Amino acid sequence: MDPRGLQIADFTYDLPDARIAQFAVEPRDAAKLLVYAQGAAPKHLQVRDIAAALEAVEFLNGGHLVLNETRVVQARLYFPRGEGQPFELFYLSPAAGSVEEAMAATGELVARCKVRFSKKWKADRVLELNGLQAERLSIDGDVSIVRFSWSTGATWSEILEERGNLPLPPYMQRAAEAADAERYQTVFARAEGSVAAPTAGLHWTSERLDEVVGLGWDLQRVKLHVGAGTFQPVSSDQMGEHPMHAEEIHVSLETIEALRDGRPIWAVGTTAARTLESVFLLGRMARTGWELPSLLPQWAAYDDELPECSREEALEALAQNLRSRGMKGYQGQTQILIAPPYRFQMVDLLMTNFHQPQSTLLLLVAAGIGPVWKDLYAEALQKDYRFLSYGDACLFRIR
Repeated sequence: MDPRGLQIADFTYDLPDARIAQFAVEPRDAAKLLVYAQGAAPKHLQVRDIAAALEAVEFLNGGHLVLNETRVVQARLYFPRGEGQPFELFYLSPAAGSVEEAMAATGELVARCKVRFSKKWKADRVLELNGLQAERLSIDGDVSIVRFSWSTGATWSEILEERGNLPLPPYMQRAAEAADAERYQTVFARAEGSVAAPTAGLHWTSERLDEVVGLGWDLQRVKLHVGAGTFQPVSSDQMGEHPMHAEEIHVSLETIEALRDGRPIWAVGTTAARTLESVFLLGRMARTGWELPSLLPQWAAYDDELPECSREEALEALAQNLRSRGMKGYQGQTQILIAPPYRFQMVDLLMTNFHQPQSTLLLLVAAGIGPVWKDLYAEALQKDYRFLSYGDACLFRIR
């Protein structure tokens, strides 16, 4: 079981620009919902028809609904350049330490940034934006290491909120508008740190959450702080040559213990799914006696040295490991690539949007439902579904 030999050309389709959603539908749960379970014909509903959707995939008895509660930060900073367009510094992540430590930083932060007009930024020049200074320390490929400094006593989170701009995905090809400040956040967003939204969560309203709780689902919250790498195209022909991006995850001991009961697990979005499958890998490592890593590497899911075990066994081993060390949960980074022929171990039901051709997110979907993804995407295009971040959604039974 190893996806290194996959040809990315096998995971493409024709996505016309006109089908890429530029604005979100209102209300949130008015989005279309393609519902599919193996062996059954797809159904075409709306997110507001969530009870009918669950009935279609035979999951009406409830379980755990897992939400990614990360919140998008105003990551685009525009520093005056003197002449012409300003320098755009796109904050990606802290150069050291955790995302949440960075959000709480005061006075100074060293961060990784993408810089527009990078070649025009001379080595000895310090940029300034309303009391915020930026000094470039080094360049690593297309990423600049920048020291930001300020003297207002504000946190980095507050600096971004006051001076930054919302980082809409590049394929929207428009500036953020006032409505995006609310619409490009989920209603359950709590922890600041992402530079892109967990977009399947954008379809949920408080009413829909209350409805599924009434149907027997409890709400479990995890955090994966989405990085700009989520939009990184696969540029190599074979997946073995593609470097997967790493993203910070937080999962509480309470959530790990709750998921042990064998009830179905429903992931809202690929970020929640990636977090949950990372938790399973960590549990396998804990059960084997390995020290839990601070970074789960790209190919960890395909390591033959890890013996097979059940979901419950993995979760119990991870919970015991954390309890024995007095830890309240796991915090680290995951770089894992989920692609065919990976078999999901934690996620039974996946809600997700329609993803870009030749993307690692599409590979994750293909791992969940198999080659039928091509037929479902073709049918969605035929029936005028809207694609990508502000687009419509799918509900897939994958176990």
